This record gives sequence, C-alpha cells and structure tokens, in this order.
Amino acid sequence: MCLKKNIFLLFLAAGTGALLSGCGLFDSIEARQIARDGNSLYRASDYRGAIKKYKEAVALDPETPNVHLNLGYSYFSIYDPTSQSEQDKNAATLAVAAFDEHFKRQPDDEDARVFQIKILLSAAPNDQELADEAHALFLEMLKKNPNDHEARQYLITLFIDGKRYEDAVAFFAKELTKKPDDIVTMKILAIIADKSNQQQDAIDWYFRRVDAVPEAENKAVLLYEVGTYAWNLLHYHPEKAGGVLAIKLADQGIGACLRAMKLKKNYAEAMVYANLLYLKRALYETEEIARTWDNALAYEMRIKAGKILKARKIKAGSKKKDGAKKGS
Repeated sequence: MCLKKNIFLLFLAAGTGALLSGCGLFDSIEARQIARDGNSLYRASDYRGAIKKYKEAVALDPETPNVHLNLGYSYFSIYDPTSQSEQDKNAATLAVAAFDEHFKRQPDDEDARVFQIKILLSAAPNDQELADEAHALFLEMLKKNPNDHEARQYLITLFIDGKRYEDAVAFFAKELTKKPDDIVTMKILAIIADKSNQQQDAIDWYFRRVDAVPEAENKAVLLYEVGTYAWNLLHYHPEKAGGVLAIKLADQGIGACLRAMKLKKNYAEAMVYANLLYLKRALYETEEIARTWDNALAYEMRIKAGKILKARKIKAGSKKKDGAKKGS
C-alpha cells in the first residue's frame, strides 16, 4: 500500500522535484478524517465512540490538530469514580494525561489549562495522585505569582474538598505569622478543619478569631458564630459527635453564647442559640437531674430572647408608622 502511495506522490511531486513521504502524508490525512469523525461522535454525546476515534487518530498521527485536547474532554465526560468500569473510574487521570500532551504542542492554551484544573479539582477527593498533582501545581503557580488569587482559591478548594487540613495549616502558617489577627484566614482554616473531620480544631480556630479582635461588639459576633457552628454540627451532623464529645461541643457553644451576651446588650440571637444548645445537651445527658436542669435553662433563654425580639418588633413598627406620618 505504501509503495502505491509513494508512486502516486512521485507523480504528484514531479513538477516541483519534491519527493514526499507517502505513508506520513496519507496517515496524517486519514488521522484528520478519523478525528473529525470523533468530533461528530462527541457532539452527539457518544463520548466512548469519540475516545475510540481520537485514539485511532493519535496512533496514526499524534500531531493531528487538537486531537489530544478533544481526547481529554471526552475522557472527562465519562469520568465516574463510583463506576465498576476501570476506564470510567480512571478517566480523570487519562484526561489529565491527554491535556498534558496537548500542552506540549500548545503550551499557551489557557482555556485548556483552566479546564484541566477543573478536572484535577473534581477528581482530587477520590484520587490521591491527582490531588497531589493539583497541590504541587497550585503551589508552583503561587510561587511564580504570589498575588495569583485564582491559584490561591484553587488551593483552598483543594484543601476543603480533599480534606487536606494539615497541608492547609502548613500553607497558611506563614500568613498567620505575619498577620496574627487575620480572622479571614482563621475562618478558612476552621472550615477546612471541619471538612477534614477535625471538629475540635475547627472550634479552636473559631475561638482564636475571638481572641484576635479587640472590640467587644466584634468579639460578641464571633462568639455567637462559635455557638452557631456547635449547634449546626450537633443538629445536622450528629454522626460526627456523640456522647461525651457532643456534651463538650454543646458546652463550648453555650459558653460562647453566654460570653457574647455579656459583651453585647440584649443579644437575642445568642440567647436563641444558647437555648438550642441546652436542648441538644439534654439529649446526651445520662442523668435525669442534668436533663431537667438543661431544659430549664433552655426555657429561660427562650423566654428572654422572645421578650427582646418582641420589643424590637414593636419598636420597628413604631418607627415605620412615624416615617409614614412624616411622608404624608
């Protein structure tokens, strides 16, 4: 077959004196046609069929325009970490590898690079190797440009979704050393600790935020946030805390709310959560007298909060009426 191709091309090139390589040219032409067939299958959502065609095109001519890029898109389209199919389960790794081949040919394709990052972030929670690759990539991006806010956000997303609390602490340590009152970074670390099932560390970061601000009003708000975190954890994720740990979390939340109430007058919101936390605490108490006491304290908080909220409502209504009179 190659001999026939060469003879044909010899005649084709006779006018210019050029002798073309028949196998290479015809393989390239065929590869492009197969890649176009793959594109049609991809548009029809037949991603496995597209993968087969793109791989055929690569085998014939790995320099077929955008074939590695389209192969990467196709692999990611079938990615399913829960699948019994090895190809589907490992499709993210194959997609990343295909994108890497594309970047060897088009290193400045930023749209493709952003999509590869999307693949890495999607697969990271289920694939340790890709998570490590993403971690190294984002650190390198920040090394090149410390002000790269997108890279920083990618890294934070990786820390949260990948439950990489220790890596997060290591990364943010320098920032907190330079700015020990950075409550935004502390909040990020609290969230990452919570997602990494380090609930006590999360509580500790929330308390560190309280210590980092001098104003009483701000301290009260941050203490209230400790209370809401403790209750949300006990209410929505009871599987993460039970028994003695649940009582400890409830006590920390209650203590935070009580401190907030001392710092901020008529802090009804903190009273409401103190009430809710006392009720949660009662569920885990083993002694009847302790449960009775918790329920009594919850009732007291609820009554106080109700009175304050009612007074606020009346005051707001009066202001509204006065405003209406002035406008008439």
